[in-house]
Amino acid sequence: MDPARVNSQCSQAISNGMNIKLKTNFARLLVIMTALTTGVVLAGTADTRNSREYFFTLTFGDLPEELETAGDAGKLGMLLFFEAEDCPYCQHMLKKVFNQTDVQDWYQERFVSIAIDIHGDVEMQDFAGVTLPSKVFSDQQGVFLTPVISFVDLDGEEMYRHLGMIATPQEFLILGAYIDGGHYRNTQYDDYAKARGVMKSDETLITPAAEDDEKTD
Repeated sequence: MDPARVNSQCSQAISNGMNIKLKTNFARLLVIMTALTTGVVLAGTADTRNSREYFFTLTFGDLPEELETAGDAGKLGMLLFFEAEDCPYCQHMLKKVFNQTDVQDWYQERFVSIAIDIHGDVEMQDFAGVTLPSKVFSDQQGVFLTPVISFVDLDGEEMYRHLGMIATPQEFLILGAYIDGGHYRNTQYDDYAKARGVMKSDETLITPAAEDDEKTD
């Protein structure tokens, strides 16, 4: 074999290897620079937190007292999340929506959020101050299926009731803005959401089998 040809092939191979390495390093550098300039964290991101601890308000179930607390804090009112332990759509929201830090921060600023088990025996105080189990309160509110999200103003009057699951954090923030801006007074939620590029959640996309691994602690 011609030594000159061998040397040429070796040189070409080394050159190709160096080019690949340079391209790889450049690609890595580009990713890092993009992350730095956009504020994206490449690893160890902290964009989710436990829903029970950070979305819902620690409460003894005294709704009149919680409304008073909300008013003192300058909040709009109260969010009631009617749920059931065996509800896959509730579990989806707990694991995929309520656990998002931007969702938690936005709602904490504006609402006292309380979870209510529609089959539960835990005693609570309704808006009239009457003590009763959460399942009785749910019946009185006409809630028999889950999830149901009820927004209540500081006077204890329901502003808006959303039936069914909200599948994404983006749509849940749109729902919040719908209440925050007072649009519920004169605009249907579906129309409001569609105008902002959000289609109503399709619960058929979430099945019990798909949610088996998503139950909260």
